[in-house]
Amino acid sequence: MSKFVKSFKEMGNKDFQEAGGKAANLGELTQAGFNVPPGFCVTSDSLFYLIDHNDLRPKIKAIIAQFDYDDYGKMETQTGEIRDLISGSKIPEDLYSEIKEAVLELDPHGDTFVAVRSSVAVKDSSVSSFPGMMDTYHYIKGEDEIVKHIKMCWASLWTSRAALNRYHKKVDHEHGLIAPIVQKMVNADVAGVLFTANPITSIREEMVIESNWGLGESVVSGKSMNDFFLLTKSPLTLKTKRVSKKTLMVCYDAEKGCGRKETSVDPRMMDAPTLTDEMALALGKIGLRIET
Repeated sequence: MSKFVKSFKEMGNKDFQEAGGKAANLGELTQAGFNVPPGFCVTSDSLFYLIDHNDLRPKIKAIIAQFDYDDYGKMETQTGEIRDLISGSKIPEDLYSEIKEAVLELDPHGDTFVAVRSSVAVKDSSVSSFPGMMDTYHYIKGEDEIVKHIKMCWASLWTSRAALNRYHKKVDHEHGLIAPIVQKMVNADVAGVLFTANPITSIREEMVIESNWGLGESVVSGKSMNDFFLLTKSPLTLKTKRVSKKTLMVCYDAEKGCGRKETSVDPRMMDAPTLTDEMALALGKIGLRIET
């Protein structure tokens, strides 16, 4: 049994302290038989192990002691120093061996793109999400690049926005947990978010879908105008549909051969719906199954 790395098949909601909320829920969905791209997470203890192995704890504490939460520029500099300490550190051999084995199992030939995603929680707390606070990387390929981005994902626990968010929510910095996810990429034509309760009105008998061309990053970052679909649950019907003029999307960066980029939407697609009515209803059926 692996000590530091767990596949989605090995995790569920009960493991959110070890796996972070995102990975725990992906594990729950995988075990329930939903179509989840395969992947694994590097558990939350791993970052503490890395820090202690490299004797970084005293250095990190010394930087935290100098934080000035009213000076954003200074916070950016100081949290950057912590990120550099983590990104530049050496991964212990036993941890590296487990990560390497999991990468090879997921991508035996080193030619499959993955996403390296942040999955977070707060130690000894029910909190299992800090949306938008830590970093996610798309279209990463090859063992060296995946390991590099896992370290960058660990380091993103110390973005200035994450540190300030913990401070304002009165969360001890040492209680922040992060368990990077490595998951096969989906080169999406359309992506978005589905809510099984209306997030605007809190009506539980309604579902909401927001979608845009390309990856879902444009939707969750709030940078794009999105198509909006409102469904009722019983019976399952499409009640409202609003097609927006979509001008920005996020997609594979073909020029670099890796990573993602923001780009303009093709003028021919700006006013076209990203989902047909049938697609929206099919997503609604999946949403009801997940909720159940």
